Amino acid sequence: CGGEANGATFTHRLNLGLHEAAVKGVNLDVLYLGWSGHREGNYKHNKPTPGRKSSLLRRAEYVWTTVAYILWPAGAKKLLEAAQPLNQPVDNFMAWEAREGRLDAYVLLDEGDTNDTWAGGIVTQLDFTGDSDIKKSDGGDQGHDPTEFL
Repeated sequence: CGGEANGATFTHRLNLGLHEAAVKGVNLDVLYLGWSGHREGNYKHNKPTPGRKSSLLRRAEYVWTTVAYILWPAGAKKLLEAAQPLNQPVDNFMAWEAREGRLDAYVLLDEGDTNDTWAGGIVTQLDFTGDSDIKKSDGGDQGHDPTEFL
């Protein structure tokens, strides 16, 4: 990711993504700035939409690793209403709400992100497996059951 080491790149890509969302009328509840998982271009379950894909924004299907994101008030309200109680890791919860279509979640792509990659964005996480003792869901890619916490 070019943005992780360069503040100007980070700011530039973020501004481009927010501008594109505004111009295209994309309703954002959450915008992941760094992510792992499935999004438009590499969906695991959802059917792709026809047409040319943005080089900046893609709809998230199931994204874990909530390393950096922007949460809009409407998205926060949706999550708070659904979390009665919140009894699972927050990244699993947010990903499931997006997967079920209850949260308008998008990822911000960096210049080098391609459809054959499962992670990307303008920030990155140092160590996915060793940064916490809390069990994480990865949407099933590493053998975890994404429905375990439902």
